[in-house]
Amino acid sequence: MPPSGRNGYQVLKITMAQEDIQVRFFQYLKEKLAPGLTLVDELAELLCVSNDSAYRRIRGETSLSMNELSKLSKHFGVSIDKMIGSDSSTVSFNFQPLNESSFNFMDYLRSIRQQMTFIHEADEKEVVYMANEIPLFHLMHAPELAAFKLFFWQKTILDFSSFTNKKFKLGQKNVDVNEVSRNIRDLYCRIPSVEIYHAETIDTTLKQIEYYYVTGYFEDRSEAMILLERLKKLVDHIKAQCEVGFKFKPTEDGNPPQHVPYVKEGNYVVYHNEVLHTDNTILVRMGDRYLSFLTSNGISSLSTTSEWFYESTSNALSILKRRSTLISGTSEKERNSVFLNYHDKIDRLMKKLSF
Repeated sequence: MPPSGRNGYQVLKITMAQEDIQVRFFQYLKEKLAPGLTLVDELAELLCVSNDSAYRRIRGETSLSMNELSKLSKHFGVSIDKMIGSDSSTVSFNFQPLNESSFNFMDYLRSIRQQMTFIHEADEKEVVYMANEIPLFHLMHAPELAAFKLFFWQKTILDFSSFTNKKFKLGQKNVDVNEVSRNIRDLYCRIPSVEIYHAETIDTTLKQIEYYYVTGYFEDRSEAMILLERLKKLVDHIKAQCEVGFKFKPTEDGNPPQHVPYVKEGNYVVYHNEVLHTDNTILVRMGDRYLSFLTSNGISSLSTTSEWFYESTSNALSILKRRSTLISGTSEKERNSVFLNYHDKIDRLMKKLSF
């Protein structure tokens, strides 16, 4: 929901019915609390208010702003739609667009790390990822590619003014970005996931590299070839994870480690669909909590805690999986065919750019 009002947030006007909804909302949160925690202390810390202010919100005497409601919904994994009794034709989404001042890329990456930490800490969890392009989590195994993507998004998609006269160059290190990226990558390795790829999953990255090569947005055009070589290695790494059925950080020889204490075999299941593909869609299940993410403009995301939306989208992806081929585990023939196709696409572009 877009922000509005003097402080950028639409304030809820409490009527008797809305007050009842807010009281029920906090009662529901109280039931979600881990043993030993108190709702007023959690609320005061999350919203940066005094305990007295927290009590007034719990009793319904002070209205929750949309920002506060969004924070609580995300932190506790509670569906706002469920609490207000919306029917299945109405779903509330949270949306935080990226910009150069109030929500930049570091804020964006930190928000992803926060979400991944929340998912990882759940006793039961699973992520289902419909990958219209290579997931950012995997790109973080290849720092050069991740840096290129972040640059491309900021310069070409978001049109940040600070990037107007910049060209991409490898080796521009950002300690904070690197640290957060490693955190996100390591958390994703630990979280069980199902991913659905298709023949065009790597095409977006290939087109972006070619576009920068043709338009002269590489400070050194030879770095396009370096990125393509790095993409090959990343594709091989994804294939290696498919073979063993679990996620791991790249090794020097490219082979899976002998022992990874924090993962179990089968925490990585991958399908390939030959025909159908949609926008990037991510479904997250944490016990009885549900989150759904949809991509906007290739990078910004819409999120909702609506259980109805999760179930509807999950059913659609289940149908898609039935019409797809399993390429993780023992499916060697099908897996080799998929990744050979990816390699062929990279090789064709390398040959095209070498002339």
